Amino acid sequence: MSGFEVKTEDMTTFATHLDKLEDALKKSADMVGSCVADPGIFGIFGGQIYGAGASMHCGKARDHLNKYSENVKEFSDRVREAAKKYDANEAETEKLITAAGDGIEEVKVK
Repeated sequence: MSGFEVKTEDMTTFATHLDKLEDALKKSADMVGSCVADPGIFGIFGGQIYGAGASMHCGKARDHLNKYSENVKEFSDRVREAAKKYDANEAETEKLITAAGDGIEEVKVK
């Protein structure tokens, strides 16, 4: 025995936590992406330049957060899939162990 135990319920719970993280990242990306720098803060001309730069950086931040969100979603899906495979493997192993005794006569002690 390796001492290694897998609780698929814990894996599924963790995947659900990742789903919440993914949702929070998407919301953050939407918020950052919708940021607009007010040109009035730095004057009409300076504000226009600053605003364009700020909008560009906000757009990049939005893209990075969305990509990170996609990666978290993919990982969450893989954790769920691994849990399913563990369950399927456990069921198959149980069948194999049970089937190992098929056809062997029971020994009765008198």
